Amino acid sequence: MSVSIRVKTGKCQGGIHKVGDEITVDWTTPEGICLGAWDALSSCVIALLCGGNFPWEKEKGYTTIHCPDPKGITFELRRIE
Repeated sequence: MSVSIRVKTGKCQGGIHKVGDEITVDWTTPEGICLGAWDALSSCVIALLCGGNFPWEKEKGYTTIHCPDPKGITFELRRIE
């Protein structure tokens, strides 16, 4: 099982990520993602890897997370079985 992290919308203020970028994550820290974004995403990635879902989402194995930078980007996380 793994999780796909895709940049859905917005502009990365650090210039690291752009809309359409995609990283697939398993049980190791991914290369190429900024630490601020990883800090915001990691707990949701672990939940998805462990089979969890988010009650506020209509689709199972899916959620969106906004970068901690208020002018930043939105990530789409999707479990890959």
